[in-house]
Amino acid sequence: MRAITQYRLRTRPLASHKIPSWVHDVPAVQVLKRIGTFEFNSPITIFTGDAGVGKSTLLEGIARSYGFNLIGGPLGFDRAGPFDPLYGLATVTLGLHAKEGYFLRGESHFAMATRYGNSAPNATNLHHMSHGESVMHIAQTFHANGLYLLDEPESGLSAIRQMALLALLADITRDGAQVIMVTHSPILLALPNAHIIELDDDATFSTPTLETTTAYRALRDFLADPETIAQFMVDVTDPGRT
Repeated sequence: MRAITQYRLRTRPLASHKIPSWVHDVPAVQVLKRIGTFEFNSPITIFTGDAGVGKSTLLEGIARSYGFNLIGGPLGFDRAGPFDPLYGLATVTLGLHAKEGYFLRGESHFAMATRYGNSAPNATNLHHMSHGESVMHIAQTFHANGLYLLDEPESGLSAIRQMALLALLADITRDGAQVIMVTHSPILLALPNAHIIELDDDATFSTPTLETTTAYRALRDFLADPETIAQFMVDVTDPGRT
């Protein structure tokens, strides 16, 4: 009963929607063009990988194909607006869920709060909260019948709040919701039963376990010896070193 079952290349690119030339150089787009389809067979799908591989570009394409505004927010809060750069190249295959949900973008959450004004859920002004508090306020409106697209929701969230968000997402997906998320957070990558897709800058991808993701291994190694690794990073980035 998933809301989206695939994100796939169109049989023919839309001639009416010019695809910017830079799109073809994005590693995640190169992966999509090679494999043809990303399948969403789990209630929770997580895209991870280093900055710049195109995770957010993919999620933006998924969101706009479904009908969300690119700034984010609830489906139908405002007209869908401009198309994303991938719109002429790829689209979603819809499942059986009624169309509803929320697109939460860490980078444009402030703009979404401004659009809400005093009319955010429960007649709240999100600008009267911290960034993390406002993200959690929105997340607490999520329910079992929706599709939730989350682009780096960990922005502004403490480790404890990330754990709280993990529990909330696990609860709603267990009851029928679908989550497609982009994250660098090892905490959110630990969502039970999540299907993880790690994208690399050489235009490859893998479906690792939590413990073999780059984000998890980097944090594990840092926590094992924080002083040594911190000093190493300071030394290798010191412009005065020869």
